[in-house]
Amino acid sequence: MTTHVEHRIEQPSTAGVPFAITDPAKVPAGRYFSPEFAQLEKEKLWPHVWQMACRADEIPRPGDFTEYKINDQSIMVVRQRDDTVKAYFNACRHRATALASDSGTFHGGQIVCPYHGWRWNLDGSNSYVYAERGFAPHCLDPESLRLVECQVGELFGLVWINMDPAAPPLHEAMAGIAEALAPIAFERMRVRWWRHLILPGNWKVAQEAFMEAYHVMQAHPSLSMGASDEDFNLDAFGGTFETFDGGHAHMLPVPGEIPVEGMSAAEYFVQYNTALYLGTDAYATEREMFIQQGLLERDIDPDQFPSAFFGALYDYAKGAGVDLPAPPTKTSGYGHIFPNITVLPAYGNSIMYRVRPNGDDPESCVFEVWALQIPAAGEESADRPELEGPIPVEDWPQILKEDFHNIIAQQKGLKTRGLDGLTLSEPYEAMIVNSHRTIDQYLAR
Repeated sequence: MTTHVEHRIEQPSTAGVPFAITDPAKVPAGRYFSPEFAQLEKEKLWPHVWQMACRADEIPRPGDFTEYKINDQSIMVVRQRDDTVKAYFNACRHRATALASDSGTFHGGQIVCPYHGWRWNLDGSNSYVYAERGFAPHCLDPESLRLVECQVGELFGLVWINMDPAAPPLHEAMAGIAEALAPIAFERMRVRWWRHLILPGNWKVAQEAFMEAYHVMQAHPSLSMGASDEDFNLDAFGGTFETFDGGHAHMLPVPGEIPVEGMSAAEYFVQYNTALYLGTDAYATEREMFIQQGLLERDIDPDQFPSAFFGALYDYAKGAGVDLPAPPTKTSGYGHIFPNITVLPAYGNSIMYRVRPNGDDPESCVFEVWALQIPAAGEESADRPELEGPIPVEDWPQILKEDFHNIIAQQKGLKTRGLDGLTLSEPYEAMIVNSHRTIDQYLAR
């Protein structure tokens, strides 16, 4: 039976919010294409919410930086000499020239403006003004010359920023979801690959494609094993969620039922793992396929195959120096970190999604995918991960390609005159409802 555990505080009034959520089973279509709604998000959501700016391993050494862009805002994230991180609005205090582009290193510990040569230390203090004699004394006040900082914090091996100095600190904003996902050990994972594409869909349409398991039976035949709706047990596959105030949510453990009628535990487990390996190249990898193949060559009770797999996986990991976390008991690991991060971990691996608006276009988004894995001891790469793409839809692994096609098709249907909104299932699509409610909290401020 599907259950939904909710942790929320009282909702503020959403009076004045266009296309507001007034019925948790209904989402007005305009939220996904209205320029007015997108402008409100630009003004009242993105500048005030904690968002992932980069992975910590993108800036491994002092002086390393990366640029994070959201809407028309550019933030540079800089590794400090003491290994902490600072984030600055990416603008020279002289004439606003951007100081950083993409990623790189500030050599000599100096951030240098390419226009007139003003310089800053990594900590944001100004170190040089060219021909300073030409400026009025009050223009040279050290505090007024400092780079303007954003709030910054680290969690899950990720660097988070918030442009609002009055926003609650990161640990408060992540209450609930941080504890739920802690057993997964994301901070130990390293990048296998990192790719992106531009999708013709609103960022929420793309995000919500991964916030429910309700679509799996129809959209992903390789995961539902071709079962019809009568033969596919959605509740056993994953329909149990815990949602938190702040918009976060995660999937709770599902008892060891087989979602597909008539399949043994071994048959389902092997086909599911293989489908994930071939269809994502992330959630399951060659490591798991090697272990699985070895077990298939042994005479193992089909009902005991999943437990035998995990036993073999941990034995292999111990011998190979892979520091896998203990199997979690209170979470499946699947998590939505509000507003725009999805993580789907398993076996010391994870696939992670980040979705952002593509500039000011409410019907376009930047979609990034990370394939992550806990490496063996001594195999941690010192190289900074590099973003690939944009990758055309047809060149992605099959399961991701199926999701991308549905995102495109949904955006196309949203503007038809015969539709005024979406109809949601409160138990199966609770993550989506929770996210929209939280967006309205920001827009109502």
